[in-house]
Amino acid sequence: MRLLHRHILGQLIHVFLGVLGVLTVVMIVGGAFQQVSRHGLGVFQTLQILPYIIPSLLPFSIPVAVLLTVCIVYGRMAADQEVTAAKAAGIPVLSLLWPALFLGGLLSAGSLMLTDQAIPWSVGNIRRVVALATEDIVLDMLKTHNELALPQAGMSISVRDVSGHTLQRPIVRFNSAGGTPVTAQAREARLEVDASQGRILLKLTDCHLDIPGRGSIWLAEETRALPLPGGFNRAKPRHMSIETLKRKLRDEELRQQDLEDQRAIQACFHMTTGNFAGWNSDDAISKRSRLSLATHAKLRTEMHSRIAFSSSCFFFVLVGAPLAISQARRQVLTNFLVCFLPIIILYYPIVILCMSQSRSGSVDPAWAMWSGNLLLLLAGAVLVYRCGRH
Repeated sequence: MRLLHRHILGQLIHVFLGVLGVLTVVMIVGGAFQQVSRHGLGVFQTLQILPYIIPSLLPFSIPVAVLLTVCIVYGRMAADQEVTAAKAAGIPVLSLLWPALFLGGLLSAGSLMLTDQAIPWSVGNIRRVVALATEDIVLDMLKTHNELALPQAGMSISVRDVSGHTLQRPIVRFNSAGGTPVTAQAREARLEVDASQGRILLKLTDCHLDIPGRGSIWLAEETRALPLPGGFNRAKPRHMSIETLKRKLRDEELRQQDLEDQRAIQACFHMTTGNFAGWNSDDAISKRSRLSLATHAKLRTEMHSRIAFSSSCFFFVLVGAPLAISQARRQVLTNFLVCFLPIIILYYPIVILCMSQSRSGSVDPAWAMWSGNLLLLLAGAVLVYRCGRH
């Protein structure tokens, strides 16, 4: 029995590696093109980010690859009457499925590690490459035209001269946090890349800030962050590790508690003074509370969806292997489409709908994100039962 299991597992691993390699190469081409079109990278920068694109694509290619693998291996075994011979020898069908289930569980754990550790690492490195490329673009534009407009950040820079990474007599116009236009004139400024955060810093030396209504303010040093293309300045939940997500969830819970305390104090103040006309439920505290609740819902959805998506490898195997055995065909594409089309039609729309509702706070992601896997579990249980009977 162990020899049979090792034989089936060896075939599964051999086919899986080949299928995964082909799918990854195809997805790399699409991923590299997406990064190039989004960030305007050159050939050299594109080659630099290729090793970091692969980890971000594997969690999407692994479930499809393992599903295609079990369709190939078990479809061939059934077509060659190997499954029938095993049943005639007293070996139950469920025993033949153990290698595939083991591989599916192993790949689920591997996918979770990729999404939790490898993807944040790869995104950080891609951000660093993009920051370096953006720095070169900014310096080239300033050297050529002596000015540069950054409409996404509401900022413009004009300089007298550029020497290496140092800007001579820069004038920077930007909007403050309150929306007030500010003009900063400095003796010099230097562009630096913060590799840990993947951003470009403009450090102004001997800076004079001209603020309308407040006059001029002198600062020995002022630092401004330049925006990166493609929204890389914003930390997205899918680019965070689970430990980071948990920490941010605790921060949001503490923020919500603090806002509740502030609302209670405000309510007591209005009741004490009798100023019920000024008691507005749509005040700044309520807006911050709604924003915190929305952020909390998105973070929880990301954490639970990440675990559920990683576990889909196991459930894809649970459906694909017995279905391929019941079809008993050598046509790999037929077996794959018979199995994958219902997943596209039912599984992914249900998962996307549950994710959307979870992010809006309408449902609890702790159970909603597992609804698609539960559907696969029920379908897999029925298919395994039928394979055992016939």
